[in-house]
Amino acid sequence: MSERTNLGVDPDGFSRIYMAQGEDAEKNMIRVLSLLGGIESLIDPEDIVILKPNAQWWGQGMTNTDAMKAFIDAVLSIPGFRGEIIIAENHQYAEPNSRGWVTEKRNGAFNYNELVEHFQKSGYPQVTKYHWSCAGPNPNPLEGDASRESKIVSGPGEGDGYVWREDLVYSSPLGRKCMMTYPVFTSAYSGVTIDFKKGAWKDGRYTGQPVKFINFSAINHHGRYCGVTASVKNYMGIVDMTCGHQGSVPQGYHNTHFIGLRDLKLPFQKHLHWRVQKAVREYNWKYFYHTGAVLGRFMKEVRMADLNIITAHWVGYGSRTRPDKSAYPKTILAGRDPVALDYVATQNVLLPLTKMESQDKALWNLNDASIKHGPFGLFLNACHAEGVGAMNPEKHRMVT
Repeated sequence: MSERTNLGVDPDGFSRIYMAQGEDAEKNMIRVLSLLGGIESLIDPEDIVILKPNAQWWGQGMTNTDAMKAFIDAVLSIPGFRGEIIIAENHQYAEPNSRGWVTEKRNGAFNYNELVEHFQKSGYPQVTKYHWSCAGPNPNPLEGDASRESKIVSGPGEGDGYVWREDLVYSSPLGRKCMMTYPVFTSAYSGVTIDFKKGAWKDGRYTGQPVKFINFSAINHHGRYCGVTASVKNYMGIVDMTCGHQGSVPQGYHNTHFIGLRDLKLPFQKHLHWRVQKAVREYNWKYFYHTGAVLGRFMKEVRMADLNIITAHWVGYGSRTRPDKSAYPKTILAGRDPVALDYVATQNVLLPLTKMESQDKALWNLNDASIKHGPFGLFLNACHAEGVGAMNPEKHRMVT
C-alpha cells in the first residue's frame, strides 16, 4: 500500500511530527499544541475526549502526568466546552487501582488517580477515569494476572465489557490468529456509554456525539525482544489480553502479546525459578514483531488515535523503571502517524540518549528503529505493512 494512502499520513504524502524541547513538560506540551494549530483545531466543545496513558509501569515507564495536565487544562479552556475527559487504560492486572494509577514513583507531579482528583477538587467533575478490565479467564498468567474482571459483550446494549470480534482476525505467517478486542464503557460523569469502535451510546442508540481518542504514551527501552516501547505499543493497553493464549479461551487464538511468542517446549515451566522462566520467555519472543502487525490491523479495523503524543520528558534508555538507566531529554512529540512518530522519537531522542549514556553497543542496536531486522525496526515495519503511517524517513517532516 502506498504511504500516501496510509492511515495517519497527511494528504500530501508526508507525516508531520511536532516537537518541543528544553522546557518543563507542561510548557513543552503547550508549545506542541500551538504548533498543531491550537487545542481548538483538535477538540470541539461537545467532544468526549479519551486520554489513554501507560499505567502498566511507573517512573519513566509511565506517561508524564504534567504533560497530561497541560493538555486537559487546554481542553477545559475551550470556550463553551461542554464535553468531558476520561482517562482510561487497561494495565492488564486484576487490581485496577495499582501500578501507574497509584504509584509513588511518579513521572510528573501526579499519579493518574491524583491527576483526576486534582481536577475534581478544582471544580471539574467532567474529568473522570475508567479502568478497562479484562473479560476472559486467565488460569496461568504470564504477563498480567487480570481475569474476568468484566464481561464479554456484543455492544453497548449489553452494558460495559469487552467486545471480542470473531469477524475481525489477524492471522500471522506462523498460523497464529488474534481476534480484535475493544472496550465498551460508561462515563461516571454523563452516563454516556462509549463503544470504542462505534462511538457514544445513550438511551438505546448511538447519539453521534463525537469521541476523540488521544494516545498519550511514554518512550523507553523495552528489552531485547521489542527494543522500544512508544505510541504504537501503547495500544496494548486498549485490548483484552485474556482473549486467546495466555488466556484459555477461545481455543486456537493468541492474544495481542503472545501472537509473537514461539511455542514453549517446557511443560514443567511453571515449576522453574522465576528468573529461569523469564529467560525462557524472552528467548521465545523471537517473532514479537507480529504484535506490531496486530496493532496495525487494530488501527485499521477498530480505531486509530486522533492524535498520538509521546511524553519523552523523563525516559529510560535501558529500562522502564530503573532510575540509573534513565535521563531527562525534556521533549514532547506529537503526530497523527504513530509509526513516523515512534521512528522520529527513537532516532532523535532515545537513540542519541542511549549513545550518550551507555557504552553498550548492543543496547544501541536495540534502540535503533532504522535497523530493518532489529526488534523495533521489524515491529514498526509490521505495523506499517498493515496500512499505517510512513516508515521511510524521507516522508517525515519535523515541525519545531
